[in-house]
Amino acid sequence: MPSRFAAAVFLVSTMALAQTIDGSKVGTVHVYREGRLLRAVSLLADGKNVTSLSPNHMATFYLVPGYHELMLQSGEISPKATFETRPGGEYFFRAYYEYVVSPTSLRDLSVSLTMQSNAGDAEDLREVPIDESKLTEILAEQSCPGTTSSSSGGK
Repeated sequence: MPSRFAAAVFLVSTMALAQTIDGSKVGTVHVYREGRLLRAVSLLADGKNVTSLSPNHMATFYLVPGYHELMLQSGEISPKATFETRPGGEYFFRAYYEYVVSPTSLRDLSVSLTMQSNAGDAEDLREVPIDESKLTEILAEQSCPGTTSSSSGGK
């Protein structure tokens, strides 16, 4: 039952945003985090902070069509992924942040950010709430035609 509730919350939050962001004009980006290390890592898109991700959480946001760079910021290690978004496209990324055993150490930090074909086991993920004004701000900084003002007398 909890997984159905999480899926319902995700759908409602996505539908609420659809009223002000035209998904057919922008790319929808989903970044989900795996790993057991409880420390939150910052997620940046084109150098702008989007949110922090904890284990088993997913962030959804929008980017204008074109080339973009995602980056995880976790101390000295900051993996990046460069990709191109297209109008109406949907993109999934897996963020991994965990200590692993290696031949040289018992606690090497493994951090990665990779593009995936889907969100994997999305039922186990919790959506990170990103304020609608933050989502609109990210798009506005890119001069996106995919946003509409939700206030009367908008710009």
